[in-house]
Amino acid sequence: MLMIDRLFCTWNELVEKFPNKWIVVEDAELTNAGFIKSGKLIGVCDDSEIDDFVVSCYREDKNINYERTTEGSGVGIINVEDFKYAVK
Repeated sequence: MLMIDRLFCTWNELVEKFPNKWIVVEDAELTNAGFIKSGKLIGVCDDSEIDDFVVSCYREDKNINYERTTEGSGVGIINVEDFKYAVK
């Protein structure tokens, strides 16, 4: 696991730097849908590390949000700002 303190990044920067990883940020700015827009990066984890790291953050009373940079589940979630959907 890579831990970085005091580095403020936008979501697009994090996706570019850390593909297929879990990103954990403190004091996140979120989109209206609750996705991370920006925040202070405190951890980058792979699938086997994320659960333990998130639990440790909650035990330390940190205000965190976490999200995977690449979503492979195909659940139809769109992570963009100002998205509109129209049916004709």
